[in-house]
Amino acid sequence: MSKQVLTALEKKLIEAMKDSLTVKDAAHKIGIEARTAYTILYRLRKKYLKARRLVNVLESKKRGNELLRKTLAKRYEYREKKGLEEEEEEFEF
Repeated sequence: MSKQVLTALEKKLIEAMKDSLTVKDAAHKIGIEARTAYTILYRLRKKYLKARRLVNVLESKKRGNELLRKTLAKRYEYREKKGLEEEEEEFEF
């Protein structure tokens, strides 16, 4: 599985859009048709929404399930809790 979220063309388009007033100008800057740029943006929105839906489902499930909540917790929170528990165990006799 690829770790890249954006393709090279998507990255180029986004960078060009930072300095442009319209999507059409950004498309011409990187040498693609305006219609292609709009298609890329449409697919980016779909990709984002799909990922967002997954996150929303997991977050809602996490609220009602202790195992999911622990599994999906941020690593640093887990390390902090684990570190605190280890310290407490060391002092117990």
